[in-house]
Amino acid sequence: MSEENVEFVRRAIEAFSDEGIDAALEYFDPEIEWWAPPEWLEDRLYRRHEGVRELAAFWSQQFDQYQLDPEKFIDIGDDQVLALLHQRGRIKGSRNQIEQPIGYIGHVREGKLTEVHVYFSWEATLEAAGLRE
Repeated sequence: MSEENVEFVRRAIEAFSDEGIDAALEYFDPEIEWWAPPEWLEDRLYRRHEGVRELAAFWSQQFDQYQLDPEKFIDIGDDQVLALLHQRGRIKGSRNQIEQPIGYIGHVREGKLTEVHVYFSWEATLEAAGLRE
């Protein structure tokens, strides 16, 4: 099952990057809890598909272009997958680009992501998972 979970999370991230939030929602449980990074200045918890859409709308208001490029996926047990990614985008109305490592820990249950925790660095993601690089 762990290999399946890793591939499932990879496909969810690719769906979001390639086709947007509506394509990614098919991978999310209707009751998903999406936890923003601890440093996040807005609400940290986004619930259900509506909450994830709200967060995605916030990103689209900030960026003309935004994508997630996967680097590494790790099965960390208990139906959890750690994803190390690069987020890239262009700030709306400017030529300023951002590129930053970002990490997710996703919980997969019964074929859907039920919970996602996001971190602004790979180090913080690995630490939250109890791993060291």
